[in-house]
Amino acid sequence: MVSSRRATAPHLVPVDDGERWYGEEAAGVGQRIATVRPRSFTDAKVIGEYFRAGVPVIMNLADLEESDAKRIVDFASGLIFSLRGGIERVAARVFLLTPAGLEIVDGADNPSQDPGFFNQG
Repeated sequence: MVSSRRATAPHLVPVDDGERWYGEEAAGVGQRIATVRPRSFTDAKVIGEYFRAGVPVIMNLADLEESDAKRIVDFASGLIFSLRGGIERVAARVFLLTPAGLEIVDGADNPSQDPGFFNQG
């Protein structure tokens, strides 16, 4: 179960400040994203707990050995398959896990028709 308290390990970024979730006023209670930067395969448990609770997870695997990074990606693949979620690579060794019901919108697929301010050429 994901607790509303800060993660104790210094390499795991908490998604709350102990009082309320960030963005609570703008996004509504319960809408949050966890950022996890694991240092070993044992940190995969934290990823699984957030994801099972319906929280999207950004996994930054930059600090891992290649073998452990592959194991965590395999673990994440099992999570998203079993819970009908999604996974997307957003940068080198950085992945976004999204629970079922969340859609990732790619801004490049639908460029703005009105260039407006940005068309200063």
